[in-house]
Amino acid sequence: MRIAVCDDVPVYVEQLKRYIERWSAMRGVKARPAVFQSGEEVLFDLETEGDFAAVFMDVRLYGMDGMEVAARIREQNPRVSIVFISQYREFFHDMFRVYPFQYIEKPITQQKVYEALDKILDEQRFSYESFSFRYNRKTYNISLCQVLYFVSDRRRIRIIMEDGREMIFYEKLDELEKKLSAYNHHFLRIHQSYLVNERQIEEFSPDQVKMRGGKMLSVSREKRSRVRQFCMGL
Repeated sequence: MRIAVCDDVPVYVEQLKRYIERWSAMRGVKARPAVFQSGEEVLFDLETEGDFAAVFMDVRLYGMDGMEVAARIREQNPRVSIVFISQYREFFHDMFRVYPFQYIEKPITQQKVYEALDKILDEQRFSYESFSFRYNRKTYNISLCQVLYFVSDRRRIRIIMEDGREMIFYEKLDELEKKLSAYNHHFLRIHQSYLVNERQIEEFSPDQVKMRGGKMLSVSREKRSRVRQFCMGL
């Protein structure tokens, strides 16, 4: 999951990033901290790179303050987890404009950060992990838990969603498979053209899988052993 860390004091940014990386290794979670020193940087990255699963935000920043930045992020993604960091408790009441949130009082400790991250993980592990892609010069964000499968026709990929929506972007399926391996959701390559969400598989056999909603997808001969391994691991 992608985590924003924003504080205009570099030592706090690096400290938080270090704690997140240690927690990630200890919990076996693929967390990707992105560090910023202003709210404007966070919003620009959000626009160009897509949603964050969580944001650690200092309340007082140069330029746009942390609460305003958090409010804008929450408008775009109501499910983002927000953790305010401050040594000024007088701002606590104002933070409720972006409720729900967590609060860590400075000085920051590893235990406080771990506790906040554990709570975020409970909320985010599957339900809120998002994937970003670009099409026609626009950035789109989708919830991975709602993806049934990706289907490829050369460099053109269609995303089939559980609510019936379909989206398109351009990328090789091999490259997408490698990219998705960095996420907590698991996608299984069952065919040269199909990359399916393991949690959306309803039934399976050596030569086909049935997705939620009833769609049957063929398993290619060279992928059957991989599908068999997946089935044995359930």
